[in-house]
Amino acid sequence: LMARKINKTVMTEIANRLGSGETLVSICKDEGMPGYRTVTRAVMQDDELFEIYRKGRLMQAEFYADHINELAMAPLPDDVDPRMLNAEVQRRRLEVDTLKFTMGKLQPWGLRDKKEDAPAQQSITISWQGNEVLAEADA
Repeated sequence: LMARKINKTVMTEIANRLGSGETLVSICKDEGMPGYRTVTRAVMQDDELFEIYRKGRLMQAEFYADHINELAMAPLPDDVDPRMLNAEVQRRRLEVDTLKFTMGKLQPWGLRDKKEDAPAQQSITISWQGNEVLAEADA
């Protein structure tokens, strides 16, 4: 069983599969694919491979966002014991929470991965000066 050497073609395949929602762990278990540590080491050492990998991770976060919406909008099954419905709701909640956490790590600044494209944190500062109320809004 010979692991594949990592080049742009292999990394592009990995990135495409990440973008389809697969995990790197599952991809690396496939016969002929490089090992997990081989991939992460290559990404750390090669800027070109890192760029391909990074884009795959951004697309993975997009996939997860869509998947979260599907989970939240999917009707609950009506053909199961009502006691099982609570278990299904809890399972979905756990899956959504896990994916939201993962998305925050994968795509903290949005799909283009640019800090300036990130939604601005909005804050309002209210201060008193004499008898007047001054309000400033940062957007």
